Amino acid sequence: MEERACKRMAVQVGCWLVEMDGASCFYTFDLSEGGVCVNTDEPLPVGRVVTLQFFTPKGAAPVTITAEVVWSRLEPSAGMGLRFTDLDPTALQVIKEFTALLQRRHK
Repeated sequence: MEERACKRMAVQVGCWLVEMDGASCFYTFDLSEGGVCVNTDEPLPVGRVVTLQFFTPKGAAPVTITAEVVWSRLEPSAGMGLRFTDLDPTALQVIKEFTALLQRRHK
């Protein structure tokens, strides 16, 4: 069985995928300190590097994170898995606090 470095939490929160031609809003179906899985009818190809933005209760400005698509599928439910890359200490701390807050809310 595969051991994950970070514990995933099943949670639905909005995040933005920002590209040069605009931004798209997705909803997560799980989130961890190492990455996120999102629901989308148009998953991106594996290996694609993207910019994500999360809005948290921590402040009005979004947390901007670079991520790489590590899996992508249309069936059985469309979505993709994104691994956070080059996560700076401030963004990592915000993600930790955000996941802890979401965990408390879902108990």
